[in-house]
This record gives sequence, C-alpha cells and structure tokens, in this order.
Amino acid sequence: MLLDYFGIVIMALLGGARLHQTLSGEWWALPLFAHAMISALMLVLHRKTGRHAPLLQRLVAWFSALLPFAVQIEKPVPIALRALSLAGVALAVWTIAVLGKSFDVSPADRGLVVVGPYKWLRHPMYASELFSVLVIVCVDLSVRNILVTLMLVATLVLRIRWEEKLILGYQDYGNQVRNRLLPGVW
Repeated sequence: MLLDYFGIVIMALLGGARLHQTLSGEWWALPLFAHAMISALMLVLHRKTGRHAPLLQRLVAWFSALLPFAVQIEKPVPIALRALSLAGVALAVWTIAVLGKSFDVSPADRGLVVVGPYKWLRHPMYASELFSVLVIVCVDLSVRNILVTLMLVATLVLRIRWEEKLILGYQDYGNQVRNRLLPGVW
C-alpha cells in the first residue's frame, strides 16, 4: 500500500515537471504530462487485490517504470523522432484507458484485459514504453543511454514473466495472443 502512495506522488511530480516543460514551450511534453497524470489517477482508482507479487518484484517493477527518466539526451531530437516517440506515448495512454482500474505498476491480478491493444499484443504498455525510449535513445547513443535501455529491456522481461504467472486465465489468453512485446519476434 505504501508503494502505491509513493507511485502516485512520483507520477504526479513527473506530471508537474512535464507540465512545466509544456508551458515553457516544449509542446512535445504535453502527451507525457497527460501520460503521467492519467497514470497517477489510475493508481488512485485501481482495483485492490489479494493476489499481488512479492515486495522485491513490486520494487523491480517500479524501478523499471522509472528507468526511462534516466535517459539523458544532450543532442537536439529531430521533430520526426519526437513524433515517433509521442506515438509510443499515445499507445501507452490508450493502453491505460483500456486497462482502467486494472492499471498499476506493480504486478498483481486485477483481472485479465483482452480488448483494445490487448487483442494484438499481450503487453502493449511495455511495448509502447520501449518503443518511445528506443526512438529517443537513437539520437544519443551514449554508454549511459545504452545501459539504461538494456536494463529497461531486462526488467520488462522480468515483469512480463511475473505477470503472466500471476494473472488467472493468462495461459489461455497467451495461446490466443502469441506476441508478448515485439510482434513477430516475442
């Protein structure tokens, strides 16, 4: 429960930072503001459940969710790449809307969602996050950004495995929707 409150505060603070960026003329931060604030709201409203992951897995999930903020871009991001990255953010916002009260960062069984982007991809939230990060990191392939991206991939794979074991009915869903993260790959 304390982790939920921590998450709500973090998402709200990140939303505030993105709002400041938007008001300072960085229009591309507006969807990131919306993403952070919708995430904070959904964390307040999410379904409580008795079936949740152990503390270590929940901490890893939060670490993973915050990793993209460790990416540092010191070069100008071309407008086309910003647009591609924002497409990933748009998919994330759609996914949160579809998840509704089932949304959370920590792995838990809040019910299986199989509509919207979940008809084609088992983990569209993670796919959108990874896509957005990869697009932006391509601008500045520093050692730091590559390491952050590799840690993100590793933690996403862990989160996927944990969630698939935890959510009731997931095996049948997995038989229907083959693609976990990358269509045609995994």
